[in-house]
Amino acid sequence: MGTQLPENSPPAPPVGKPPLPTGHKLFWFSIGLSLLVGMTINLLPVTFKVFEKLFQAGYEMQGRAEALFFIGALAGNILAGQVTHRSGPAASVKRGLAVGGLGFLLLGGAQNWLMAQAGAVLMGAGQVWLTVVYGTLTAQHFQESRQRVFAALALTMAIGGTLAPLGLGAYVDHAWMERGWPWWIPYAGLMILFLLTRLAVPSIPQWTPTATNGSDSSPGRRLFRSPSLWLIGLAFTLHGIGQMGAVVWLGRLFAKRLLLSETQVGSMIAVNITGFIAGRAIWTWVGGRIPERILLGCSACVGATFYVLTILSGNYQLALAMIFVAGMGMSGDAISLQSFTALRFRRQAARAFGVTQALGHLGAAMGPYYIGLVGDHSGTLEQGIWIIPITIGTLSLLGFLWHLLDRSPRVPEVA
Repeated sequence: MGTQLPENSPPAPPVGKPPLPTGHKLFWFSIGLSLLVGMTINLLPVTFKVFEKLFQAGYEMQGRAEALFFIGALAGNILAGQVTHRSGPAASVKRGLAVGGLGFLLLGGAQNWLMAQAGAVLMGAGQVWLTVVYGTLTAQHFQESRQRVFAALALTMAIGGTLAPLGLGAYVDHAWMERGWPWWIPYAGLMILFLLTRLAVPSIPQWTPTATNGSDSSPGRRLFRSPSLWLIGLAFTLHGIGQMGAVVWLGRLFAKRLLLSETQVGSMIAVNITGFIAGRAIWTWVGGRIPERILLGCSACVGATFYVLTILSGNYQLALAMIFVAGMGMSGDAISLQSFTALRFRRQAARAFGVTQALGHLGAAMGPYYIGLVGDHSGTLEQGIWIIPITIGTLSLLGFLWHLLDRSPRVPEVA
């Protein structure tokens, strides 16, 4: 599928299990950025009870807040792709950190629902901006070990995504509801962390569009005409609808069914992301041996199956077990899609990550909002919740069919 590179293009990476570049400072800087992203991406659902109390936010308003977060992420991805491509990652990451810090300031200090929504938009834009930067660094500097590096980055993000919702859920339960402590304190802390990280950006090798694109006068047109770009974007969209629908609403579904506390709701999110940690630890260890689209098909198939079993679970403990395995299954989705993007679009990586991950965040906005809207109209979350396994099952089919129809997975399309 697509146009092959000229004969003097760099050779495709060898098959095998290349070592992780753990001695490289850019690797550890990328790990730090992925930890920041993980700590922030799953926080809003744990704050929904605060939104209910302070702003009288129902299901639709809660889903809208999550949708706005990912609309901001969509815009942030596109901007980050352009800024990183033109100015390099060092300048780009500072802008992303500043935008994210401003988002935490607005949300944490929100005096009304409009401020809270504006904060959600800027939070989304700032934190996913960082994913474009470290995705570009991986494509440029760690091409041969890209699958294992993306697995390590995803593992780090999952660790942050486990600890932060669990800690915030406990804070809301015990500090805000019981003791009356200000609900904005965790957000203020994250704002400070984001802004301080701007001072620690290392010296990152720069590039210019001319150096990146060689003699090709129309790399952008070739990129946007690539079928693979849009298929990867579609896969990210399906993943976003299903996975963020699960993160936002499965805990709330069981909170209504079983009268769970916010700590238990946060625990469901944490257990789901702990499943991601377990799965991604495995892929960090063995990554590079499985073609990306086969990994995508298998990963999404396991995720869809166990999200069905989670929804059908009759008690909290069984739901925790099922959602853990679902997370293990889903853990390979982002790894495979990011690795395939880095392979096909190495020299246009910043723009390619900006577009494909933006489409993923569009899906992440659509899924939570759709489920919340159906929940408000029907009075229950039981109907809309089935969009989660349906979209993830479709993603699995896409991965397998794409692999069968396109047998040139190691030939990049766009330099």
